[in-house]
Amino acid sequence: MKNSIIKTKYKLIPESVDLVSEDVNGFLTALKTQKRNVLRTRLTVEEILLSMMDKFPSDKEFTYIRSKSIGKPFISISYSGEVFNPLEKDDDDEFGDFSSSLIQSNDYVPSYNYDKGVNTITIRLAKKETNPIFKLLFAIVAAVLFSLIKFVVPHDAIAFIKNNVLDSLYNAFLGLMTTIEVPLVFLSVTCGIIGIGDSTVFGKIGRKMVMRFVTVILFFTTIAGVVFSMFFVSFSDEGTGGGISVKVGIDMLLDLIPKKLSEPISSGNTMQVVLMAIIIGVTLVVLGSKAKTVSKLINEGNNIIVYITGIISKLLPVFIFIVILDMIWSGNVRRFISMWKPIVAFVAVLAILLGLMIMAVSTRENVSAQKLMKKMLPTFLIGFGTASSVAANGECSDSLYRTMGVNKRFVEFGQPVGGVVFMPSTAINFMVAAVYMASYYKVKVSLLWFIIAIMICTFVAIATPPVPGGAIAAYSVIFAQLGIPTEAVAIVVTLDILFDFIATACDGAFLQLELIRQADENKMLNFDVLRK
Repeated sequence: MKNSIIKTKYKLIPESVDLVSEDVNGFLTALKTQKRNVLRTRLTVEEILLSMMDKFPSDKEFTYIRSKSIGKPFISISYSGEVFNPLEKDDDDEFGDFSSSLIQSNDYVPSYNYDKGVNTITIRLAKKETNPIFKLLFAIVAAVLFSLIKFVVPHDAIAFIKNNVLDSLYNAFLGLMTTIEVPLVFLSVTCGIIGIGDSTVFGKIGRKMVMRFVTVILFFTTIAGVVFSMFFVSFSDEGTGGGISVKVGIDMLLDLIPKKLSEPISSGNTMQVVLMAIIIGVTLVVLGSKAKTVSKLINEGNNIIVYITGIISKLLPVFIFIVILDMIWSGNVRRFISMWKPIVAFVAVLAILLGLMIMAVSTRENVSAQKLMKKMLPTFLIGFGTASSVAANGECSDSLYRTMGVNKRFVEFGQPVGGVVFMPSTAINFMVAAVYMASYYKVKVSLLWFIIAIMICTFVAIATPPVPGGAIAAYSVIFAQLGIPTEAVAIVVTLDILFDFIATACDGAFLQLELIRQADENKMLNFDVLRK
């Protein structure tokens, strides 16, 4: 299928619904989309058109657009006239609707917009990407093979390549990530607060759900941090090195307050940026419709910076190649090999926490743990095999509704919100990287350092957009705030691909278990289906 934008006008009649549905099926199949996501998208489009038929007369026209041009492919339906959002659920306003930027950031979730008399519903589709593990292996093998030229090339030539080529490319890549770091953090945090705090979008159950997600992440990250600290670091109240003593920590907390508005951006102080984002986000929520234009601009700015981050992430295999090659030529391969320790610690802590949560849900809901794990396994395997939460979305939703008995409306709202907000494994990933690298670089760790690490890892995990390359900016923010040298980013980001496979699979499992618990509390769980 060639890159193209196809626009077709239809009358709002049953025959048109069938034609559009068939076209959606063929379009997604040609994109090699997972069959389950093809079905979900097709049914979503049909439901939207049927809702429009109930609202408008049969002579009403709508425009169907599908695109496979630059950027993510998408499907959209637009129609002129009065404001009508077929995604809104009038029968249950305790959740909210699908107009939240948090939900819209999830692929395959429709978004609604009304502008200059035109209603537009858009479904953005994830492109089929090469498995990241292949990219990692290719970069490592290429670096090892290229490193062999040192046996046939003069030492001076190797030194020239290392100092003038590798180091320059390395600094340029980190410079790109540093450039987008401040706007990425600011826009992500601000958009998140606007999405969570908008009472017209999130109903009673919706707000409670999001707050519960955040609380669970904070709890898990604290437990993980305690375990990691027992193995990798020893606490100190001294203020030497790059660590944070009590006095230095208090000074850092006071330093959160910028002396002038431009200071957070000019100095690159990420914690000041976060504070400024929180203040602006809360202010926009309080003002509501009075600042609707500003909120929209911030959301659009966030979309732009996330897209730029995705483009830069395409260079990640090249960055990994440079890092591995530099390690080999510098004789620092042992540094990379020693990273098996945080990997093992990460896997062990996740296994323990996931096991405990399975047992807790099993006991509370009176369902066999073995049966529960069997129902969770398909989603887990898809996440582990692809490192893509998008690929696992369809199976995750279907399993929750069809085999775990969670109310369909609860799943429709909770799964996409949780897919963006609920990232406990990612927060634990950041925590183990921070603690291990603090140990590796002999950073002094105090109790205050530990508390700040928990807070920032939790917050960054929630704020970081789920796009390739987002983790690089996240590590830069975390390490800079905790006094860990910048060069640690190069080591961790290489192994982040491996972390991502594990984290994606476990995040999906944690989300299913948490939604079962919350559905029970809200009396929206079918125990007969769950225990079947």
